[in-house]
Amino acid sequence: MIRSPDRCAPHRVEVSGRSAPTTTERSDMFLRHLADRNPDLASVAFDLHRSGAIPPNTWVIDLDTVADNARVLGERARELGLSTYLMTKQFGRNPYVTAVGLARGLDSTVCVDITCALQLTRYGLPIGHLGHLNQVPRVFVDRAVSWRPQVITVFNAEHAEWISAAAARQGVTQDLLLKVYSDGDVFFQGQEGGTAESEVPAVAKRIAALSNVRVVGVTAFPCVRYDPEGTGAPELTPNFDTVVRCAKELTALGFEINQVNTPGNTSSATMKLLADHGATHVEPGHGLTGTTPSHAADATLPERPAFVYVSEISHHFRNYAYAFGGGLFQDIYPAGYTAKALVGPTWEAARNNTLSYRHDIPQIIDYHAVLEPGDRCAVGDTALFGFRTQMQMTRSYVAPVSGIRTGEPRLRFLFDNAATALDPDTVQPVAAERVVADLRVVRDLYGNS
Repeated sequence: MIRSPDRCAPHRVEVSGRSAPTTTERSDMFLRHLADRNPDLASVAFDLHRSGAIPPNTWVIDLDTVADNARVLGERARELGLSTYLMTKQFGRNPYVTAVGLARGLDSTVCVDITCALQLTRYGLPIGHLGHLNQVPRVFVDRAVSWRPQVITVFNAEHAEWISAAAARQGVTQDLLLKVYSDGDVFFQGQEGGTAESEVPAVAKRIAALSNVRVVGVTAFPCVRYDPEGTGAPELTPNFDTVVRCAKELTALGFEINQVNTPGNTSSATMKLLADHGATHVEPGHGLTGTTPSHAADATLPERPAFVYVSEISHHFRNYAYAFGGGLFQDIYPAGYTAKALVGPTWEAARNNTLSYRHDIPQIIDYHAVLEPGDRCAVGDTALFGFRTQMQMTRSYVAPVSGIRTGEPRLRFLFDNAATALDPDTVQPVAAERVVADLRVVRDLYGNS
């Protein structure tokens, strides 16, 4: 579903405070960088669609480029003494992208909610950090502890009590991060939460009295934002300073704090800023796919675009062409901005045929992308979009492809929007064991390259 831009703008905690600046996304720049920096991905995506291997409304992900980007991120993090948790939600928690990221040097994963964890563990993938944007619901606490995540984030003592009780039943001790905030910190609407800085000592002491959990770190979100003028330049948010202050206060109280976790907009371009100011753990997501706002503004950054959205012209209406939707995100466009699509029967034709995407046309559900001028494309033509996304929030398919660089592209599996692998003939779910077996092959392929 298309989401309203004003519902996605970060805001300050206090009612009277001035709103935090938002990022001006340059969606046509993502498309341009895709065409310029990863034309092989665009060409393969066209071929997959034209051959019928993938349907419209599919994100095609280039695992070769994911591997390159993961290597850049992992090496940079190690240079700076940072540990990495790979954010999995942006690419639909796809097991292939996760496995390749881990094989090429990222340390572990982050699951912002229980859905992330359920989908990763289905394929035997490890959980590093669990429960940041959403707490673990009580019904899932025992199962969450049984997965043995490195840390679970809690907003309050009540969740810590449930986790401690589950850990006691399983005979383990579970490490926790305390999510914190202070007046002046920024949140995205609906994502507020945590322990107020003034209450951190009392809440931490209450948790310390529990038998089977221990507070080992602090976190907040977002800890980095981008220049609202659209240059893509990163800056620390007040949340970052809150995390650092709370970590120091807990250390002074005798807690062994070994994680200053600072997620949000992590890439090789922001890691030094974070490390220099005291971060120990970072959570790259869009950095892995080369689609942060910095990547829209600067084509020289080492991470290259690793995914493209593929659709198909369904019909015409008046002067417009309608492409199948399901993966469109209005919140990436500032007011008055025009995003683009490349449309045609072949990649060669499409790369010189740019249509404007009318994202400003209200839709309750994004059944279609409305493009103009409609007379520049035909029914059945392929359409490519290069914008950022949150794949887990779409109704799209995900298609991880290996071998693009060597000219031997292979679609590993087509996945639905619940990260379920589908049989290529019946488009029905296949056993997770088939995916797990192929993941071992892919890990060896990228881990040894």
